[in-house]
Amino acid sequence: MAPSARDRIHSSRVLVIAHRGNSRQAPENTLPAFVSAAKLGVDFVELDYRHTADDVPLVFHDEHLDRATDARRHWSEARIPLAGKTLAELRPLDAGSWFSPEFAGTRLSTLAELLAALPETCFMIERKSGSAKVLVELLEASQANDRVIVQAFDWDFLRDCRRLSADLPLGALGSKQLTDAGLNEARALAAAVIGWEAASLRRSEIERIHAAGMKAWAWTVDDEQLAQRLVDDGVDALISNRPAAIQGLLADRGRAC
Repeated sequence: MAPSARDRIHSSRVLVIAHRGNSRQAPENTLPAFVSAAKLGVDFVELDYRHTADDVPLVFHDEHLDRATDARRHWSEARIPLAGKTLAELRPLDAGSWFSPEFAGTRLSTLAELLAALPETCFMIERKSGSAKVLVELLEASQANDRVIVQAFDWDFLRDCRRLSADLPLGALGSKQLTDAGLNEARALAAAVIGWEAASLRRSEIERIHAAGMKAWAWTVDDEQLAQRLVDDGVDALISNRPAAIQGLLADRGRAC
């Protein structure tokens, strides 16, 4: 049996997390990117989701549809908000051609569809919009609680998740200064992970996170020098758009030990 999300979180080795899937090789937050990441054997595949106008969690990062779909061709306007469209309206969108003609016709996936499509994959789910109740019920219906960690910059949302689920792994996201008050708040949420902006994460912050009983995960780490520094400083996971390169770096470090 593959390790659960919780087993992976508490692993002693540095984890590799594919940001929006293998997003340098396939269009971000689409099934091809997630399949590619899963084939690499990463520890978690990170994704973002937002709610449609009819309250369906859809895997997508941006507030607007323009950058990563052909929405302008359908609606002949700019800055088209995803939240203003129903799932049925979003189904025809091409989410792959912007990246490469090879991926023309790639469709967006609902969160439920994605969890069903890759039942052996552990996901790091970042909430961009929507209620905790909808997410917790979806994860329970999908029997996915043991292979996800839910993260958000909105810690009130995380607080709602914890009220609804005592054992759902949570990650508290942030950047800039990591204060003692913030650490205490994350600990009160029973967060398993502090996910912090890599540039703001130093050995002292990592040690404070560990002392508070949580793991320190860094986003988003594509530069190998930065990755080396963070590993030297004791980071527990690297979230990257270049997961294969990060895997290679960690393998080289292991061979050198």
